[in-house]
Amino acid sequence: MESASGIPSALSYSLNTLQGTSFNNFEVSPSTGAASVSAGGEIRFQLPNVGLLDFKTSKMTFSVTTTASKGARLPAHTDTLFSSMTVKAGGITLYAGNNFHHILENVKYNMGVKKACGVTGHKDCLDGGNQEGVSLHADDVSETYAGLGAANNVFSVDLGDMAKLSPRLLDLSILPALEITFRVNDDNCLSSIKNGIKGRGATNGATTDGSLAAKITIVNPKFYCNMYSLASGAYQQAIRARMDDVGYLSICYDNHLCFNSSFTGSSRFSLSAMSLKRLTAVFRRSSATTQGAFIPIVGGAMESVDGVVGAGYGILGSSRLAKSGVNEYQGAVQSMCLPTVAPAHNANEDTNAFGLYNATTPCNLAFKIQSAQIPQHFAGVDQQAELTKLAYNVEEFGKAKILPQYLANYYAFAIPLSLPESPLDKKTISGLSTQSTNAFLELTSNGANVQTNGSYEVLVFACVDTILRVGAGKAIEVLM
Repeated sequence: MESASGIPSALSYSLNTLQGTSFNNFEVSPSTGAASVSAGGEIRFQLPNVGLLDFKTSKMTFSVTTTASKGARLPAHTDTLFSSMTVKAGGITLYAGNNFHHILENVKYNMGVKKACGVTGHKDCLDGGNQEGVSLHADDVSETYAGLGAANNVFSVDLGDMAKLSPRLLDLSILPALEITFRVNDDNCLSSIKNGIKGRGATNGATTDGSLAAKITIVNPKFYCNMYSLASGAYQQAIRARMDDVGYLSICYDNHLCFNSSFTGSSRFSLSAMSLKRLTAVFRRSSATTQGAFIPIVGGAMESVDGVVGAGYGILGSSRLAKSGVNEYQGAVQSMCLPTVAPAHNANEDTNAFGLYNATTPCNLAFKIQSAQIPQHFAGVDQQAELTKLAYNVEEFGKAKILPQYLANYYAFAIPLSLPESPLDKKTISGLSTQSTNAFLELTSNGANVQTNGSYEVLVFACVDTILRVGAGKAIEVLM
């Protein structure tokens, strides 16, 4: 990389200096005043009105309690506990997001563009013990946090799309008062299992339905603002000078619109956007909205499945060695798969030890924008995977280690509609414009192995660039 003078950075002695920088962390309590919020409830925070807020690292922390004796288990990733997140400034919506925030954030983890923290992010589904180190070995015992979780918060969640705001530090003094709202997901985001110490394939184990009807409560939510300030005032003068010269400042961030329906072989919707960056389709089984047992990750350790014991694949432990290997799960709400006839949508994931996908007929997909098909051919599973990695600018998926895991647990099909980006690139808006015509977009399929009877739900996420323009007197305008 070269400096502005054209000298490669490896040879440059230039040094940037910015004096008078200070940092502090502020705790904000919910403006709703509730110490606990149940499923479907909202948690609102009024943010400070001065200082530079770090949108990437400012997070909400909380604890969780669940109904006792229901075998309740939290899903992987704390984001899954919230169905939506919105941001307003002076009552004007800056970020509306969608009602499938929990699915979108899981897609990011699956793609590898977002990393989960095992300490405060509840990275995995926990079977035999919780984050407090409490044993969960008895039948129908629930994962809840009434010990350490009562004294301190144990989980955190970030601002989703807004965590990637450009610029990362935003001067709150130029905006009307900011309000952030999280909506708690419904109770079906939880799993209900019989006994976590009994592994996959065992009678009355982690993949057996528990007592069901478990309920979730978010306890003691707090928002922590990481704030910076510059003593000299030079930065504030510079941005106000730019505001005077141009008339406004431009702040850019992603916004995901979601279109969902029962999948019958195609899904059609319309969209008008300034810059459409990417389309992503994910599919969920009809059981995704029903509380039940864990969904096993393909290839993990088994207690006994059709005579198979141990890990199905050696990369997940000593292959076929009894009582050994890695055992991973996910909640039904976050399980995403290819919409196939074989295996069927209601196939027993517990006994499908190796994630069997050996149908000789295809399940191919493509998008259409107006009359143009992307890709020009119907994509098989190879191109579905490769195009999806291209769309998310990754070389490998974040979760799937083998093809059956991608198809059965972490599936997504995406196409890019903007130029690829590098981490150090200046923010560039290069997505497809559909503003002149209210474009019709369609996800379509081809092949005898495509399940078209409505057994799968399809969710298409349209990622669009959003620009917030801020003018003098805290005047704001949102362009999308």
